[in-house]
Amino acid sequence: MKGKDLPVKNFLYSNHISTECYNFEKDLESYLNEMQKGLDSSSSMPMLPTYIEEGSRIPPNKPVLVLDAGGTNFRAAVVHFTKDNEPVISQFRKRGMPGILKEHTKEEFFNEIVDFITDLTDGIEQIGFCFSYPMVKTAEKDGRLTGFSKEIKAREVVGELIGRGVLDTLEKRGISGIRKIVLLNDTVATLLAGRAAGRNGEFDEFVGLIYGTGVNASYNEKNSRIGKVDTLPENGSQLINMEAGSCGIFESGKADARYRETTSDSEAYKFEKMVSGGYLGTLWFSVLRSAADAGCFSDKFSAALESSGDFGKTCNAADLSAFLSDQKLPEELKSRAESSDLEVIMEISQALTARAAYLASVMIAGILTKTGKGRSADKPICLCIDGTTFWNLYGLKEQVISNIDSYFKKAGIFYEIRQIENAPIIGAAVAGLTNN
Repeated sequence: MKGKDLPVKNFLYSNHISTECYNFEKDLESYLNEMQKGLDSSSSMPMLPTYIEEGSRIPPNKPVLVLDAGGTNFRAAVVHFTKDNEPVISQFRKRGMPGILKEHTKEEFFNEIVDFITDLTDGIEQIGFCFSYPMVKTAEKDGRLTGFSKEIKAREVVGELIGRGVLDTLEKRGISGIRKIVLLNDTVATLLAGRAAGRNGEFDEFVGLIYGTGVNASYNEKNSRIGKVDTLPENGSQLINMEAGSCGIFESGKADARYRETTSDSEAYKFEKMVSGGYLGTLWFSVLRSAADAGCFSDKFSAALESSGDFGKTCNAADLSAFLSDQKLPEELKSRAESSDLEVIMEISQALTARAAYLASVMIAGILTKTGKGRSADKPICLCIDGTTFWNLYGLKEQVISNIDSYFKKAGIFYEIRQIENAPIIGAAVAGLTNN
């Protein structure tokens, strides 16, 4: 086997896949600096002000209309909270996003939304809208759409204020009792859902993390630290949408560069392309091919990789997880692999997962450190995590927790992880009820 000439460890190290290439303390310092640069002016992470506050006390038994748009789905429900902050979700409904089947004009797009929710508006004064498409937030807590995913066909809506469009369309139907609509994304909603689940001040702060197909985070920041916006009340604070997946400070090697060339906008979202479930599967296969080119596999298995184009295009994080847990591979690959090939695949698979866990750990450590909270075991930070990659990728969660535990023990920061069911719906309800 040619791997004798270039051991897999050398391949992993020279391609900056091995975690031995990184230094936690230095990477954490760089991450914190990048966060602040984004707050002051610009950085690889936009650090977007949302103008949404963590909010005051959630009013009990007050209904709020919740909308949730993301991917190809559109959901709606009416939510209220009991006096114990328990969410009660009623009249839940789901349909495809307007514009999923055919091109929509602006008028058609907003009319379709209002058609879907008109019968839910009785007694409603506020709407919380979890809108997980790119938008620029406004001080009025609305959002101006900057672009849809490729599945949604509604070009006239790009550039429009989404909340204003919904309210205007409702008013044309004679529905004028709704006085406020608050737009937020799924990451901010996850944070606010955690806040709703917290009991009587048990947590010092809340952080929202999405770690699934993509990766992003949100936390509460003092206005005085947001230098790029000079019109904010100095004594206040607001939630920041970090767009953490776009972080570009972490070094990567030729194998990553080769993979990124197969993705759209190859130099964008470098962090996400190293850690998130939407990329890890195809990254894994691409790295295996790079390892084959470097002589890490038998000739027979290298040829099998070269001819397995279909699997290379469709493999996902679940395929990586299946190999890590049970050495599952498509038969056309496994049947041509020697035992030494399987050992090398495992070493590469574990290294990619360990690197993803390491980078996610630096992100989490940076965010929780930036809050300045959680310095007492009696009042930890609540880290609310949503996303199948964190919870389901074999071995990832355990490595992340081990990494951050090691750092937080030295730093004197206390935290607790929570997974909140129906986070987008509950978080949007909190935003609608507490941001007037």
